[in-house]
Amino acid sequence: MSPNMKDKIEGCDHISILCVEDEPITRQFLSAIISMKFPEQKVYTADNGREGLELFMKIGAPIVLTDISMPVMDGISMAREIRSFNPEACIIALSAHNSYDCLNGDVDTLFNSYLRKPVSTQLLCDTISDCITDVCRKDF
Repeated sequence: MSPNMKDKIEGCDHISILCVEDEPITRQFLSAIISMKFPEQKVYTADNGREGLELFMKIGAPIVLTDISMPVMDGISMAREIRSFNPEACIIALSAHNSYDCLNGDVDTLFNSYLRKPVSTQLLCDTISDCITDVCRKDF
């Protein structure tokens, strides 16, 4: 974690981050990276949008990282539901798609950020750090 990143999130401990990804290896990797880079934050995981939505309803995670294409419920449908419960949630989309075109214009209304897979660890951590900072500002 860069010194600037650490300064930005100091005092913002114990924010829940929900990681929703259907590929087990990718889900484990994302969870491990997030836990390592943000040890004060609690990371929860789900393997599809339906489980992600159910877990979101239980824990109210203010930060959600989601794949777009998943079985049972995709990331777009899950994000719509989350927005209806918490319009202030920070939702980060992950996708292997080359462009926003696959999202039918939903990227701007549903997602705070759109990261293309494979995403660099630095970009992922910077994006999560920005979300943590935003969540902390709203809490004060």
